[in-house]
Order: sequence, then structure tokens, then C-alpha cells
Amino acid sequence: MPWHYHSNIHDTFYVVEGALRIFLQQPKEEVRLARGQTFSVPPKRPHLVTNGGDTSAVFLVLQGIGDYDFVPLT
Repeated sequence: MPWHYHSNIHDTFYVVEGALRIFLQQPKEEVRLARGQTFSVPPKRPHLVTNGGDTSAVFLVLQGIGDYDFVPLT
């Protein structure tokens, strides 16, 4: 997922298989998730999500509560 943020909702990531890397701004941070781990990104915090391993990643994104939007960063 490219750099973006959401105005009113959290993104919560849960890794089913593989690994994820989540890059964040404000402040700058990198989070690595393995199978079974979760991480939540609060509203208005810019983030980018990539595969964190050599195999395909399977993950769930739970979003809410509130009106959904996707604000891309250019």
C-alpha cells in the first residue's frame, strides 16, 4: 500500500502468513510484523505497508470505527 493516511479511522494489521513491514511518519518509525502479530496505526498518521519477507504475505486489515477515507501522500 502506498504512503497514505486516514482522517478518522485506525488501521489494524494482523499477519496470517509471512511478514509485513510498516513504515510510519510523524514520528518516523519502522515496524516489522511476523505471523500472528498485530499493529494499529492511529488516524492521521501517514504509513506505507510492504511485504517483509521472501514469500507472499497474507494479512487482514481491520478499519474503523468511523467514516472511511484514503488520503494519498504525493
